[in-house]
Parts: sequence; C-alpha cells; structure tokens
Amino acid sequence: MWRKGLALLLVLGAALAAAPAQAATAVDRAVAYLERAQSRDGGFGGAPGSASAPTTTAWAAYALAAAGRDAGSLRRPGGATLADAVVASIPGVRTTGDVERTVMALRTVGRDVPADLERELLERRAADGSFEGQTTLTSFGVFALRAAGHGPRDPLVAGSAAFVAAQQNDDGGFSFARRGGRSGIDDTAAAIEALVAAGRGPRSGVVRRAVRFLEARQRPDGGFPLMPGGTSNAQSTAWAVQALTAAGRDVRRLHRRGARSPLAYLRSLQAADGSIRYSRTSVQTPVWVTAPAVCALLGVPLPILP
Repeated sequence: MWRKGLALLLVLGAALAAAPAQAATAVDRAVAYLERAQSRDGGFGGAPGSASAPTTTAWAAYALAAAGRDAGSLRRPGGATLADAVVASIPGVRTTGDVERTVMALRTVGRDVPADLERELLERRAADGSFEGQTTLTSFGVFALRAAGHGPRDPLVAGSAAFVAAQQNDDGGFSFARRGGRSGIDDTAAAIEALVAAGRGPRSGVVRRAVRFLEARQRPDGGFPLMPGGTSNAQSTAWAVQALTAAGRDVRRLHRRGARSPLAYLRSLQAADGSIRYSRTSVQTPVWVTAPAVCALLGVPLPILP
C-alpha cells in the first residue's frame, strides 16, 4: 500500500512541477529568439531582418531586462549595443509617446535620461496631471516619470495617477482617451500598471474594479482580446497578465468558465523558432509580439527598470 502511495505522490509532484518548467522553457526559447533577432545597429525591427524601429527596440529592451539580461550591453558580433540603438533614437523623438517610450527605454538599458529629454517630458504634462488629456498616454507618463527617478509618492506621479483613476468607466475599464470612451483590455491593463506603479495597491477600489473588468473578459481559449467580444491575441493577453500580476493576482489560477490560464494560452502560440504568434491566424511583427509575452510569462509589469 505504501508503495502505491509513494507512486501517487511522485506523480502529483511531477504534475505540479510541470507548469513552471514549461514556462521556463517557453521563456528561454523566446528570449533566445529575441537575441537572435537583434540587428547590427543594435536595434530591433518588427521581424528578424527588418529595419530597426524605436518602439520594437524599446520593447525588446524591456523583455530582455525582465529576463535578467544585461540589456544595454547586448550586441551582435561586430555590431552596436542595444543601449547604442536607444540613444541613437533620441533625435527622432517627436510625439509624447516617443518621449515616454524613450525615457523608459534609456533607464531599462542602464543609461541616464538627458536633462533636456526629462524637461520635455515634464513640459508635456498638463496642469491636471494628464499627458495630452488622454488616459493611456498618461499611464505611460507615469511609467516614464518613475523611470526618470520620481518615486510613487512624488506629486507629479500622484497627480498623473489621479487623472488616470478619474477616467475609469462605470464597467471598471478604461478607454484610450478618457472616461466615456469604450473600455479596452490594453488600455485598462496600462491604467492598472500605472496606478500600481504610483503606489495604489490591490486594495485600491479603482484597481479592484479594473481587475474585475479584465478577468471577466477572459476568452474560452484562455486569452484576452483587444476589445471586449473580440478574439484573443498574444499582445492583449500579455498586457492583461502584466496588469493582473501587478495587482497581486495569480494568473496561473485564472480559468474563467473552465478556460485554461492566460499563460497556457501564450505558450500555445509559441512557434518552433521560439517566437510568439500574434494569434492562431496571424504571425505579424513577431519580435514586437514576443517581447511583451516574455514580460508576461515572467510576471514582470511596467515600468521595467534595471
């Protein structure tokens, strides 16, 4: 009898260890894919071999840093470093999103934020705490302020977080623009991460309502759509996972109406080369899709600092 009991314990132990092992394997393969995708100029394009783009380069930096790599020093043999690529993108900064993304990326690769770039970030912050009066740009403004060295209790951070919180819709979600627009998964997830980064913990009422909005939108396949009622995709699922993790939720246990976990959904989209597909039917911008998936599988929300 004791032998049967021992055998059962061994089987149960192997089953419990399987999920973390699968996640580690998926992350290792995805990180290796990203490292191979780096261009000689140090940056990353939407797909291996395509021209480097600041947005994809920044997301690759976030993912590699989340995975514990020295992201700034990463380079192809004879090529420029990832930090070189981020610095080289500064002259091309034009929009508020460009400023926010570049500030975040600079800190992620271990570089200081130039005084003039930080000054521009602050100049784009309105008196009401918003960035261009839009919720998601203000969420990223919180990330950028934190990356620039402002703590969660800093009045600038707190004021911008207050603007975000005030834009919550009645359903608990957030739109890209402001209160009253249609709530989306990505925008709600960014708002949750910004609020947590600004010191509003899981017990905060606005965070709890936003979490309920997200969890109720999980699809039967385990993933999340861009907008409620849509089909699942890897990037929206990664956003949701990062936000729920930031809010203290164990996404491994999220199985709405019997669905598999969102982590299992992400792993199911992994291709043979280690990249993460956008969806069952699309392989668009595999580098850009893989990067946030790595952050999600590792349970690391924004902002990602060294």
